[in-house]
Amino acid sequence: MKAQIKHQYINADKVSELLLTHFSTLMSQFYEMQSLFLSKRYKLHQSLETSCILTNLIKSTHLRIMRQREKNLDHDISLNNFFNNLYNVQNDRSYLDKSSTKIITIVNSTGVPKETVRRKLKMLEKEKFIRTNKYKEYFWNIDETNKDKFMEITKSDIVQIAKFVSTISKFLNVPLEQKEIEKEIEKQFSFYFYHFLNCQLNWLHMWRKKIKDIDLILIALQALIPTLQFANKNIKIPGLENTYKYIGHTSDPAKLRMIAVSAASISEITGIPRATCIRKLEKLVLLGMLMREEKSKRYYINKQTSARTKNIMTKENIDFTIKNYSDYISIMINAITRNLGYN
Repeated sequence: MKAQIKHQYINADKVSELLLTHFSTLMSQFYEMQSLFLSKRYKLHQSLETSCILTNLIKSTHLRIMRQREKNLDHDISLNNFFNNLYNVQNDRSYLDKSSTKIITIVNSTGVPKETVRRKLKMLEKEKFIRTNKYKEYFWNIDETNKDKFMEITKSDIVQIAKFVSTISKFLNVPLEQKEIEKEIEKQFSFYFYHFLNCQLNWLHMWRKKIKDIDLILIALQALIPTLQFANKNIKIPGLENTYKYIGHTSDPAKLRMIAVSAASISEITGIPRATCIRKLEKLVLLGMLMREEKSKRYYINKQTSARTKNIMTKENIDFTIKNYSDYISIMINAITRNLGYN
């Protein structure tokens, strides 16, 4: 029997405050989670835009599965029952929110231009990741050729989510272990993944609107992660309004070159071709986010705050990121502690 632990409702503001207080530890782990999430999808589709479009349809599928609880509160929405649920909602129009399957809704949700969405939907249909019906509605599809890939990516997501939530919960004095979080996510799979994918889409839509090329973010993360890991853990951020100035900050800028990243290493991690990495790294230099070491041809975070925070690490972008994921984490922790029997 699980020990009863007194637990109060965790609101998003409390999570935001925690991210500020322990930003080097928590934000580096957060960006590692994001890097793995994006890299796995880039390797699958060779395009994050394509991944965003498919993710939007996947999110809608999880919502339709959850709606089955309108008729039966005990309906099984677990990962083990997922393929049964997927089949049922694909063949029952009573669960269908028709607007969620239309091109214009996908455009609005992802920020990807309409003609690009149309072209990529055709490609996804050809590769059997989606299907259409006579009403010209688009649906996520899993056939025998991509079932294993789906499970591989899903299991990886679950591990990363559980790892991050477990770390934050300990700072909140709610000792949730990673393995028990993983089991809880699998048990209430569609609920947790609907919120997870919705959060990811909001974040990617923000970047798509700000800088158009969301592949840049995946590349920038590879330089940002080691910088945060290297940063002074004792730095105290003086309020949320100053967070953006400290993302990428280190107490010893001269040592940044020691943790510089190369186009080859980024290509290996992300799956983005090396030539493309070089081109996009140079764009990040022009945007002021990165610096280039001429001798080694490696890249590191720009130590000049005014340049680093001008385009990507802006106050608005960082504020949105922290708020978006604080909302998500508070939903996760409150649901998990309730379902696991914590008071």
